[in-house]
Amino acid sequence: MGAKRGPEERKIRYANPADELIGGRHAVFSAVRYGKVKRILLASDSRGEVITAIVSLAADKKIPVERLPKDAFQGLVGFIPGHQGAAALVPPYCYSDLDQLIITSLSGAKTAFPFMLMLDHIEDPHNLGAIMRTADAAGIDGLIIPARRAAGVTAAVRKVAAGAAERINTAMVANLSQAAARLKNQGFWLYGAEAAGDLPYYRADYRLPLVLVIGSEGKGLSPLQRKNCDRILTIPMPGQAAGSLNVSAAAAVLIYAALGQREGWFK
Repeated sequence: MGAKRGPEERKIRYANPADELIGGRHAVFSAVRYGKVKRILLASDSRGEVITAIVSLAADKKIPVERLPKDAFQGLVGFIPGHQGAAALVPPYCYSDLDQLIITSLSGAKTAFPFMLMLDHIEDPHNLGAIMRTADAAGIDGLIIPARRAAGVTAAVRKVAAGAAERINTAMVANLSQAAARLKNQGFWLYGAEAAGDLPYYRADYRLPLVLVIGSEGKGLSPLQRKNCDRILTIPMPGQAAGSLNVSAAAAVLIYAALGQREGWFK
């Protein structure tokens, strides 16, 4: 008999070096539904409505599903926090082309006017994943992130995004300033946000082709991106103890303020 395979040997059987293992029931379900999945791994004791839906959809798409003993699954997938007994082997995230993203948003915007986000060097994968989840829920047309000194769409981000990463189009660009110029040339307005902004977010007019520019944790907007913005919004903080909102919380406030005005939820 051959030697028993350890976790690392088993992992090599499943993955090309560039492939990623994502975990979490909703993340896996969305990857199966909207993305490309090579293989699904389930802990032997995983049960429930979402697990049933994953297995059914995988069967329809002829995606292999393997149930592993609990200890074997944990040895392979335990490095993913909150995996919930479900994981999927997927290719690296496929980014959208910026020009195509602009064309698509202008021709088929989900709201009355195109609405996108630009993230100015967000570094924390959890913040990126949370922003993607909010953006997806609000029907944002696309997301723009920089290629350097910022979080990319990794397995950790896809887990936090809970499936949103598979649904929202995200462009990764080499130069945010050049991307901002291309957007403005296509008629988009850029609204940045920071504590020292000159316009309270609830007084802004969002009924136009819009890109919200969200600054990084700690540093906020870069000086160059601040210059690129047509307006700089601020979120008033009457309770000064907190200092400022977490970047993903601030993004959620701005996204839904814009969406509420555009959808006529309030005057």
